[in-house]
Amino acid sequence: MNNSKVTLIFSLLFTIFYIPLSAAETGRKTPSPDGTVSAGPYYNPASKSYFELFRMQKKPGRNAKWFEAKALAEKQYFKNTRGRLAIIKDLDTHQFLLRNFSAKNYWIGLQYFCNTQTLKWVDGTDATRSQFTAWDTDWSNTYIRCGNMNYMPVHYTTATYTKALRWRASGPNKGYVIYLVEYPTGKE
Repeated sequence: MNNSKVTLIFSLLFTIFYIPLSAAETGRKTPSPDGTVSAGPYYNPASKSYFELFRMQKKPGRNAKWFEAKALAEKQYFKNTRGRLAIIKDLDTHQFLLRNFSAKNYWIGLQYFCNTQTLKWVDGTDATRSQFTAWDTDWSNTYIRCGNMNYMPVHYTTATYTKALRWRASGPNKGYVIYLVEYPTGKE
């Protein structure tokens, strides 16, 4: 064999075995500590969406406020679909997330608007009278105290009593390093 064929074969083998295909790892439930590897994306048949969990990576130790996480989510693309902070409208999707991700304290795409006492998802859907909610018992939307804030973003956190992941509203200046992105592809 001549040198060019050997070089070509070596290059192909190196590419196949050493270069990762994406910044995600199959089966990973939490993003890497440095944020260079995400968890997911995983397909949920109930919502017909993919979900991927990201960690801030540009400034280690820095937390993202809800609007920053929203902007970062909207910069993500998967299967030609723009990402958004995740929408969890049913129990099947909630349970899917609990099975596939193990992080706690991460942003989702829900806001509580204090002046109108309404809940809205990032796609504009009113969630105020939704049939499904996952509120932590101490933070049900009926107990939210807004003070002088216009809105309160909602995140997943470890529940006070059950230790399961539940929703909790927090002030707009609260920050978390992890955020959940949804790609509403409509198909697998």
